[in-house]
Amino acid sequence: MAIINIAKESRKHLICRAQQRFNCPPEDAAKYIDNFIEVLKNQSPDDWRFTRSPVAKFLICDEKSGFRILGRTYRDIGKDFLERLKITKLNVNSPGREHQKVIQKLVQEYLKIIQDPNAKIIHELKTIYSKDKDIGELKYSYKSTRINLAHLIPINAKRIATRPNAIVTESDELWVRQSELIKIPQEIDYLLFECLTKEGIDKSYVHIYAHDFNGNVKLYQKYQAAKEPIYLPKLKLSGTLHTASYWALPTYIDTIYLDLKYRSEKFPISLTEEESLLKFRIELIINYLKEEMEWANKR
Repeated sequence: MAIINIAKESRKHLICRAQQRFNCPPEDAAKYIDNFIEVLKNQSPDDWRFTRSPVAKFLICDEKSGFRILGRTYRDIGKDFLERLKITKLNVNSPGREHQKVIQKLVQEYLKIIQDPNAKIIHELKTIYSKDKDIGELKYSYKSTRINLAHLIPINAKRIATRPNAIVTESDELWVRQSELIKIPQEIDYLLFECLTKEGIDKSYVHIYAHDFNGNVKLYQKYQAAKEPIYLPKLKLSGTLHTASYWALPTYIDTIYLDLKYRSEKFPISLTEEESLLKFRIELIINYLKEEMEWANKR
């Protein structure tokens, strides 16, 4: 069973957004959201990731309500480290060797955290969009990633941002996107979905959805590969072994940093002094690791 994180304040925020963007009464919004959460919990394996993107933000369409729910996935580790980082005495004007020792200690702690194989996967629900609403966070993430590439990608960022990673159907099934077929220049994209259950993905059916420039997603075709459900067997190896997509997931520390970075670039005056300091300290650690381990040259 997947772990869905929705704090009391987050639930209030989702209900508020449903009211604002869908004119949905609070009681109805709460029912839709609770049902959505139950579907995700009960039909997603505990190690599931809705996206392979290192930013790990996902978009799920709920057919009953019309909601498009934005969330993010992260490895649940690093909260204690962040609290210590906030109060650590870090004086850049202190003697170089003393300052380096503090940084190196923090770096080693952070490195141990990102290499921990036992962190649980958390799916956090952030906000609700309507289909005509520009999803700035996803568009920003995609554009930021493209900046670092040496070649051009002729795929429209808005189309990427409105492309759902999963769909919760009217019958409370959870269908997850596995691939897509795109023609350049883009007109209609075709998204291929398979049904996700606790046992894994059922390979016996494929649902193809058409996705247009305005963000509309409509069932286009159903394809049956077999009469009975087909599940790929899970490999039973050491619990410390994970796929590359697990290790690419941000930790809790990274999600906080990505949020602060996004806000500092899009809404610079929104950061408090404490948040700006925390962002600076996390960047010190990340930049030190990139330099020392040559990560900057190993993208």
